[in-house]
Amino acid sequence: MGLSSALNTALYGLDYNQRQLNVAASNIANADTVGYTKKTLQASVDYGNDGRVIGVVADQITRSIDEYAQSQYRSSNADMSYSDLMASYAGRVDKLLGSLEDPGSLSEVMAQFVSDLSSLAASPEDYTARLQVVQSAQALASELNSATSSVQQMRQETETVIGSTVDRINDLISSVDDINDQIVVQKAGGDSTADLEDERDRYLDELSGLIDINVRDNPNGSVRLYTTNGMSLLDVYPSELRFDGRATVSAEAQWNDDPALSKVGTLTLVTPGGSTIDMIATNGVTSGKLGALVDMRDDYLVEVQDQLDEIASQMSLALSNYKVESSDAGATLPQQGLQVDLAALQSGNKVSLTYTDAVSGEEKTISFLRVDDASQLPLDNTETADPNDTVYGIDFSAGNASAATQMQAALAAAGFTVSNTGSVFSFVDDGGTTSTITGLDATVTASGLTGEGAALPFFTDGRSGTAYTDALEGRDQKVGYAGRITVNPDLMADISRLVVYDTVGQTEEGDPTRPLAMLNALTQDSFQFDSRAGVGTKTAPFNGTVVDYLSEVVGRQSSKAANLDLVRAGQEVATNNLKDRVDDSSAVNMDEELARLIQLQNAYNANARVMTVVQELFDVLMRA
Repeated sequence: MGLSSALNTALYGLDYNQRQLNVAASNIANADTVGYTKKTLQASVDYGNDGRVIGVVADQITRSIDEYAQSQYRSSNADMSYSDLMASYAGRVDKLLGSLEDPGSLSEVMAQFVSDLSSLAASPEDYTARLQVVQSAQALASELNSATSSVQQMRQETETVIGSTVDRINDLISSVDDINDQIVVQKAGGDSTADLEDERDRYLDELSGLIDINVRDNPNGSVRLYTTNGMSLLDVYPSELRFDGRATVSAEAQWNDDPALSKVGTLTLVTPGGSTIDMIATNGVTSGKLGALVDMRDDYLVEVQDQLDEIASQMSLALSNYKVESSDAGATLPQQGLQVDLAALQSGNKVSLTYTDAVSGEEKTISFLRVDDASQLPLDNTETADPNDTVYGIDFSAGNASAATQMQAALAAAGFTVSNTGSVFSFVDDGGTTSTITGLDATVTASGLTGEGAALPFFTDGRSGTAYTDALEGRDQKVGYAGRITVNPDLMADISRLVVYDTVGQTEEGDPTRPLAMLNALTQDSFQFDSRAGVGTKTAPFNGTVVDYLSEVVGRQSSKAANLDLVRAGQEVATNNLKDRVDDSSAVNMDEELARLIQLQNAYNANARVMTVVQELFDVLMRA
């Protein structure tokens, strides 16, 4: 090796050593900096035709990181954020409803109401017992009102936070896009992009907690972003999330894929080309904080409200509804017929017809629901909780004759003849050729405090001030009813009606008939509950008393909260473990870096010594 070659090699070595020293010093200085990854300088040596070193090129600074673990961490981070928010809200719902033993909980307030009804049944003439029943009923209605208010406040909260979360997501996507541009420029110029990649990763890690993302690398150093369902968030240009949040959210305000019917904010993705995608309708967001907020607003909390409304609905109907039995219609044999007076039938009330199908021998049930608005028709079979009936909505707005004609049309295939004389409706079969009638009755709601047996409209709808009938006109009366339920003001004005139900025959003050009927309606009579509220299924609805159903709801919400908390804990462990793997792969080991510094210093000194020796040799040669 000639002196010139030795000198060049030493110079290249010094330059390379200096860059390595700078990288090591940076590693040490940033060892505790969040998001900083250990850097390593990669180099290549150029040789001449004669095998001599003609250059040492420090190609690039690379980061030390486990990219597979990083990808897994981001996916897990989205799931952790989702489960954390879901568990947090579920815990609040659980605390809101309380356990079966909590003082002041919904269960305890119901238990007090039942206890006071029992006391009144034992002493119906006792004024104090009557007053106590009204007061405990007011407390129960107030508890349902308060629970509804709290649930809707939580939904309003999610609506607001969705908006702020969308803003932050857009900011982060924009920041990633900006760094992409810088990386492309620096990489094309041969400059290191490692620090920019660290900064981009910090944005991506935060973004992964807000929305589920899939990060894909481009050859030029930039990245593309998609949701796990393939929605593009960032490609050549960024997309934009938009949310038209509403200032007020109520029980009636629910999301609908028809924008004209949706009463809460809709989440849309606007592509760089200007097209829009409904991210809720397409299930475009499945995890992360944003996914949890949408699910909580549109599913979980809506179901909680449905259950509260079902409790309020069935409690009201259990106390106010009574059966109108049928009588013989005087049909000519072999035909058979029954008739029922529907004078008291109100919107939402039901007429039930049962018959035997002559061909199959099957017992069939038809439910006619009264509606006073034809726009509500036709009704779905889910409008009743009975899994075995066929439901028909009958519009009574044009009078009884029109209603009879509609029933006739519904039953034509079964061979029935339906007619009416005023409010009395007759149903006559075809003598067994097609069907044989086996039963007929109507379930109606008492409209007054006396004159309709033991039933009474104990609770009323605060919106209309009338008895609750589960009417479908306008807005479904059941939706949000728990927030409007009130004790009938007429009953509060005359609490003797808790006992006196007949003013013609004059019920005796000590008659326990009505108090016992109310007590049994809540604790003994079994009902089928609407499975759309999330308890039971359409084919196997929950059967039980009103008290049983309330206990089932409270127990289910408590169990859900506990399960979601377990999911959160497990997801947190998994996510933290993945984060540790990522951190371990990119962490700066101070001992290794300090040892590396010593090695680099020795190498630097060695190269410097070579230069000194070469200089001395050149001096000798020059003096010769």
